Amino acid sequence: MAPERPSGGSRNGPPRRRGRRAATLPTVLLLLASSGGGGGTGPPPRPPGEERGSPLPDLGELIDERDGSVVGDISFLLDFAVVGFPKSGTTFMKDYLNRTPGAYVYEREFCMKRDGDVARFVSEYHALHVSLNQTDLGEKTVMFGIKCPGPLYRANDLVFLRNYFPLTRLIVGLRHPVPWMASFYNYQAYKNVTLPPLSELAGRCQKGVKVCTDRARFHAALARLGKTPMEDEGEVALLFGTRYEAVDDGRRRASDEMPADARRHLSRTGRLPNRVLLYEIGQVHDRDASRHLSRSLEQYLGLSPGVLPEIEPFVQVKPRAVDICDDEYSEIRELLVNHAIDAAEWIREWFVLSPDVEVAAPKSFYRFLGDWDGDPCETESNN
Repeated sequence: MAPERPSGGSRNGPPRRRGRRAATLPTVLLLLASSGGGGGTGPPPRPPGEERGSPLPDLGELIDERDGSVVGDISFLLDFAVVGFPKSGTTFMKDYLNRTPGAYVYEREFCMKRDGDVARFVSEYHALHVSLNQTDLGEKTVMFGIKCPGPLYRANDLVFLRNYFPLTRLIVGLRHPVPWMASFYNYQAYKNVTLPPLSELAGRCQKGVKVCTDRARFHAALARLGKTPMEDEGEVALLFGTRYEAVDDGRRRASDEMPADARRHLSRTGRLPNRVLLYEIGQVHDRDASRHLSRSLEQYLGLSPGVLPEIEPFVQVKPRAVDICDDEYSEIRELLVNHAIDAAEWIREWFVLSPDVEVAAPKSFYRFLGDWDGDPCETESNN
């Protein structure tokens, strides 16, 4: 079977659902409308001046060693970033890409949330370029990356990406919101994080708590990249309008306006020029789909064909504080399935139409995304 190829904007997949209620178009979304951009798979472009014979600049040419402020072009230091969402395959992807000598991903999470993080990154990755003999920027044989789950929720991370790393290619993993919520909650509980009962985490996250159903609105987080026009009232309603779920005295309600925090976030980040590759976590666990996923990653990152090894099937067995398929969590699951349906529709009908966005192995990607129309717990019980 010929390998599937990464795809840019496409309307492949299940047809779009109709009958959305219209929403008033917020002015901020008009101001942040995406201007589109060039596209195409293949090796990431080189920054200006990064040609054969271009020597690695001294560290002092990149950051001020007195205060750590950026004083030079540091974009060449970061070729790709595994960003995605927590509990959506970021650790797997980091470990997998590290299995080829053509890629290097820092062993621990490396997020850039503040200026000091950027300075530390420059210092660390400049030293890595030297130690791995990548001092001729036009002849680099190693692609450098980081793993940082969750930056799509944070304005600072996206601003740093836009300002300092506009050519960095992003890899984003997706996971159905129901198992995502269960995995994230159980992971936090395993880490001895004090959490409210799962049934109380509908709507926006409570202060000091990272787990909530709003964080499963992956389409709203992806929209902060600015890859869609945001001019269609149906899209705006889907992202921030009539279907936005909030919590009021323990009861869910729909808000007719984009929430203020989302408005502030979008106004700070604007449109990012970075390319994006999407994959669905189910592709990792399916033997045939995983082969196509590997080839897509090679092409997207400009790695030699066949350099990535075969992905071996694996099953993770982790302690569970809760079983989200229990009847007591049926209301939470219903809300999460609604978010899943909305996210899948927005991804198919708006996000992948951007020339900056590709999906890994489209045939299997859309097959797994199609499963987002239902509750995985009901599928398991039927089996």
